[in-house]
Amino acid sequence: MDDFERNLTVAASADAAYAAITTIGGLRAWWTADCEGEAGAGGAFTVRFGEVEKTMRVAVAEPGREVRWECTHAYLALPAPARTDEWGGTTVVWRLSPLDTGRVRIELAHLGLQPALACYDLCVQGWDDFLGSLRALLETGAGAPFRRHPEETSV
Repeated sequence: MDDFERNLTVAASADAAYAAITTIGGLRAWWTADCEGEAGAGGAFTVRFGEVEKTMRVAVAEPGREVRWECTHAYLALPAPARTDEWGGTTVVWRLSPLDTGRVRIELAHLGLQPALACYDLCVQGWDDFLGSLRALLETGAGAPFRRHPEETSV
């Protein structure tokens, strides 16, 4: 399949990476400051990027190993005739593999995010930018999440 995939190695523990993707505070620190809900096992959360909105159900959350989000709602600000709900029904899979002391391999697969989608190029750019933000958060303590207004701070 042509699903989106990225892998990166980060100077952080698998537990730190897990916390960054399974807590609202973690998501606000690297993905978007506009985030609410419950990002742990069995929870659901909504992230917003200006007009863009996505709700994820946390289908799997194995500490330090794997997290799986199922997108249950999406609104993408795309021009007609593109579908504005292209993320709906897609699945984001995070796999964490501890490496030598103090490093983790993060494998991201966004199942259903494929080149035929109108949002594909924009979403690939977004994932690449936000994975860099996740790396920065884990390695330096400061990510670069989306903020509608530059004065917004992460919580």
